[in-house]
Amino acid sequence: MTRISTFLSVAAVVAAGLALSAEDFQPLMKTTQATWPDKQHIGVICNYRANEAQVKALARAAGEGSFITVVDARSVDHAATAAALLANHRTDYLVLMPGDRLFRDGSFGATVAVNQLAVRGVPSVGTSPMALRQGAVFSVGEATGGQVLVTDRLIGTVDVILPDQTRSSLKTSQVFREEGMATIALLTSE
Repeated sequence: MTRISTFLSVAAVVAAGLALSAEDFQPLMKTTQATWPDKQHIGVICNYRANEAQVKALARAAGEGSFITVVDARSVDHAATAAALLANHRTDYLVLMPGDRLFRDGSFGATVAVNQLAVRGVPSVGTSPMALRQGAVFSVGEATGGQVLVTDRLIGTVDVILPDQTRSSLKTSQVFREEGMATIALLTSE
């Protein structure tokens, strides 16, 4: 009996940890798709190896037909380079990964990237109120209590029409495709 209750306790803790480690991007993607229905090219800057589960959760929430360009950046020094790569690949908007060590909502690296992209006309969105303080256009997720929070100050030009011709010309190190998910292209910031 003791073994069973110990096992169930450990299983509950592990399940709770897994639930907390993978953000539910459904509310964010529904809001983004309602706000910008024609924008389907998502940019992400993160340590891909450490955030692969979150990137795939984002891809599932974005759905088929969307395209995610991930810049695998492992140093804050790569923030400007990563932002330039996303802008050059004509991403429609940046999604901040809440679990990334260097480029999460509220981090210095994300602030640099958000501002660099905003100047080039690429808006950012996040999943926590901290994302708004660093320049994200809106934020919705567990940390916002499911409410859509909208910034009261915009940085850069937000409403930009970008041509949808880059999907075929992306030069990437890896491309991942699964049924029902957005396609993920992985770039490095080095």
